[in-house]
Amino acid sequence: MAKSFLKVGYNFTFDLLEYLISSKQISSGNLISEVYGSRAESSDLTARPKFRIPNVSRSDFRKHIQKLHDAGIAFDYTLNASNVGTKKDIIDHEREIKEYIRFLVDCGVDTITVTLPIMAAFVRDISDTINLELSTIAGIETVTQVKIWRDMFSINKMCCNLSKNRDFPFLRSLSDYCCKQNIELILIVNEFCGNGVYNESAGSYSATSCIFRDHCYLLHSLGYDSTDVLPDDYPMGCCTNSRNDMSIWLKMNFIRPEDLPIYNNIGISHFKITGRTGTTEFIKKVTNAYIRGAYDGNLLDLWKHIETIPMESDSTFTPLYIIPNNKLDGFINHWANLTYYNCANEVCGVTCRYCDDYYLVHFFNDSP
Repeated sequence: MAKSFLKVGYNFTFDLLEYLISSKQISSGNLISEVYGSRAESSDLTARPKFRIPNVSRSDFRKHIQKLHDAGIAFDYTLNASNVGTKKDIIDHEREIKEYIRFLVDCGVDTITVTLPIMAAFVRDISDTINLELSTIAGIETVTQVKIWRDMFSINKMCCNLSKNRDFPFLRSLSDYCCKQNIELILIVNEFCGNGVYNESAGSYSATSCIFRDHCYLLHSLGYDSTDVLPDDYPMGCCTNSRNDMSIWLKMNFIRPEDLPIYNNIGISHFKITGRTGTTEFIKKVTNAYIRGAYDGNLLDLWKHIETIPMESDSTFTPLYIIPNNKLDGFINHWANLTYYNCANEVCGVTCRYCDDYYLVHFFNDSP
């Protein structure tokens, strides 16, 4: 039996569908249990602008759901916008939103992921049996917040706040609560969102979860076109420009394929692979690494980099840094083995230099 269950981004191509089905049938490692995605028609209700979402018809959508179900793979539809308009907008469009939710339920969608309580309420108005997942965009910070979502909206699943991936004291408490309440707890594995800044006095870089992340999701939810650009390509360009040292990447909240068992040990067995707007080739490569629980290449190849969004192929982009994944064996133990440690309580690169020291010992001679 698989120790970890994988949730994979879905781009509605039959090439990816065939890969997922075959992987589910022959896998002797971690198992693909679910896919997630959305259609262009509902872009105003999702955390992706319309130009990044497949324009699949309703009839083809039904076919994909059926074929996935035939293979024993569940589908999670993302209605995860962090803004769905003004109060008047919500009043004016409530009937339309609920009609779309009815369509999803009728198609046999297994789960609907939401960020906003109002969207959770709309889903529950339509169905009290469909699985309801709380999005990572909701930014859960306490176990009590999960209890309130559970009590008010009967959530069945939650995708954890990305910034909590290395907060093992919190993860242990959250995992224990979710297990007792029969809530499926999901961690994002291959997201590298974050920012860094140089500390001249310390001679090191501080890094943390992305300060632009909430506004980034908000802008996505409000919708924009690929030609809409703010100065410095705000906000995504600001993220990119702040990650200008290899040590910064080590400070992001990624989870390597090899480290899934560390999380299994505290009761977490469900993991989400991001990159659904990437090419089928990219999705397959990353998914295969997590099925096998091992990856021999550059760690940064497991993320769909921001710079690749306007590209037709992810393969045309080469990350600035090469971080051999095998050099990170044991890296996560600093967090997993210390029952009290939390990066949020430190000034990264100043009061805590673990990642900096690890970089100097294992990677300094490899940096460009």
